[in-house]
This record gives sequence, structure tokens and C-alpha cells, in this order.
Amino acid sequence: MEDHKKTYFWNAVWLAILTVIEVFAIDMGLPRTGLIVLLLSITVTKILLVAMVYMHLRYETKTLRRLIFLPIPLALYFLWGVMYDSAFDWTL
Repeated sequence: MEDHKKTYFWNAVWLAILTVIEVFAIDMGLPRTGLIVLLLSITVTKILLVAMVYMHLRYETKTLRRLIFLPIPLALYFLWGVMYDSAFDWTL
């Protein structure tokens, strides 16, 4: 059996690193679309880290994991629409 404390520690470290990158991503000087893609990819990575480690999904069957992660592509599709919409200036 693997040491779970070590797994939880390194997962927390990676989540903290990704959070710091998210916070400082605004100052990176990326174009708006690039910033949105970066933040979405970091968010999906953090979702997967939390689900696989803290929700113990890495020990479940492949069918259950696929069923749980099925909504993520749908959410990304809707967020792609938000990214498309963000190019327009909707201020009146």
C-alpha cells in the first residue's frame, strides 16, 4: 500500500503551484484568448487532481471514471462560447 500522506502532500503542492500561476497569469501579458485558454487548462488540471486524489477516483473502474468526467468536455464547449463572446465589447 502506498503512503497516502505523501500523495496528499504532493497533490497539495501542485494545487498551490497551479493556483499561484492562475493568480499571476493576468500580469503575463498574454492576449485575452490565450489567457482564457491558459486559465481553463489549469482549471481542468486542478479538477482532475482533486477528483483523482481527494475523491479517490483513481481507484475506481474506468467506466465510472469516464462517466464522472463526461460533463467536462460539455463544460469546455460552453466555456468556448464564453471565450468567443469575450472578444466583443458589450459595454454600452
